[in-house]
Amino acid sequence: MLPVSRVVALSALTLFISACQTQPTQVVRQSDVLIPTSFSQDQAAKGSQDISQWWQRWDDPVLTQLIEQGLQSGFDVRVAQSRLAEASAISRLANADLGPQAGVNASTGITRSSSNIYSTDRLGLPGGSVPLLEDRVRTSGDYGSVGFAAAWEPDIFGQKQSDADAAYYAALGVQEKVYGAQMLVASQIADHYLQARAAQKREAIIDQSIATLTQFERYVQLRFNAGDSTINEVNNTKSKLNAARALKSTLNAEYAANVRSIAVLIGQTPQSFTLPKAPKDIFTHLPSAPSGQTPQGLLERRPDIRAYAALVNAYSAKLASAEADLLPRFSINFLGQGGRIDIDSDVPKLKGWGSILNVGVQLPLFTNGRIQANIDNADARLQTALLEYDQTLLRALGEVDSAYQFHYALQKQQSLLETAYRQSEQHANDAQKLFRYGHHTLDYALRAQLESQELRENLLKSRLAQAQMLINLNKALGGGWSTSNQPS
Repeated sequence: MLPVSRVVALSALTLFISACQTQPTQVVRQSDVLIPTSFSQDQAAKGSQDISQWWQRWDDPVLTQLIEQGLQSGFDVRVAQSRLAEASAISRLANADLGPQAGVNASTGITRSSSNIYSTDRLGLPGGSVPLLEDRVRTSGDYGSVGFAAAWEPDIFGQKQSDADAAYYAALGVQEKVYGAQMLVASQIADHYLQARAAQKREAIIDQSIATLTQFERYVQLRFNAGDSTINEVNNTKSKLNAARALKSTLNAEYAANVRSIAVLIGQTPQSFTLPKAPKDIFTHLPSAPSGQTPQGLLERRPDIRAYAALVNAYSAKLASAEADLLPRFSINFLGQGGRIDIDSDVPKLKGWGSILNVGVQLPLFTNGRIQANIDNADARLQTALLEYDQTLLRALGEVDSAYQFHYALQKQQSLLETAYRQSEQHANDAQKLFRYGHHTLDYALRAQLESQELRENLLKSRLAQAQMLINLNKALGGGWSTSNQPS
């Protein structure tokens, strides 16, 4: 067993080495992107600053229920959550390597033996000496041992801490993917919901157009039969009528496809899911674009940017870990072993205890360039992560201003189309009155109705585009996730 003075000396040496730790656990690298102080296209934004649950501003309980169901039960979020559990376990494993390891071992057994004792004597025979059996000795007994072993590699230069930091930031990046999945699920459900509602409304408009075109076809056919119209007019009217009927059939399929997509996103079987009836026209009063957003807030909110920032930190830690391979590594090992042997003979019982404590050091002298190659590889990965971070950041800044600008343009377009539609409705009503009082023919009134119905459909398409751009704007700003949205 080691003397107490040597144990104290070894412990003091270890503490002294720990006090000399100078290696950082991360290598610091900075982004080259200059962050602006504000967005350039958000002047018309008047909406709420809180975008974590932006769908609640749309005042549609069906939409809210669907999105919340998707965040809780949708497989996209649940898959991302499962991957986070994997990454968290790896992070805990890396942290466990920072501390000492110890174990206990024990063994026991039974022994049986039999020995023959011979002697030799010369009997004067031609063969020389002849062995003679004098006695046979049998022994039996049992034995047992108990030991304790401990090992610790002190993290003198921070290599293990760097590895633990890398695993932590990797898990943090996966956490951001969970938030990103929440953001995408919310926006996808809203987009399919809007398209489904728009398909329903367009189908109603097409039904009116089909009714008008059917009346128009009869009118043109009667005129043709009377010799007041040409076959070209008849065929042109029939072509428009058939096109309207074809559009109605595709709108029905479009509605059904969007409903099935919603079912998949909320984790339900598409064949058994039906979209609840709309409580109101969601396109009538769309919320305003979110206000008070800043580029700095974009960095702090968008999950993809946050994920790349975590990746940069992870690769920074991995580079520090690779550089630590150039430095010596220390280890402390302790082994204690005690045991006994009992023999059923005249031999006394044997008992004993032994222990070993040692401190080791390992310093790389020649690795044929392996360590430097590993450092260069880690540095290159860090540089790549930084470039990807900068690229993602620039793309996000561009996406936000583009979404703000398109939303404002669509808002102006919608306002002009609403004016045009009101004017066309008035013109259709006036044309109907003029026909009724004999000032115009029926085809004049029917064409006015068709023009009004076409403008109504264009207005609906504009409202749908504006609503979709509002979703894209909230997504570009990083809205649609929060820690409260975590699945249970």
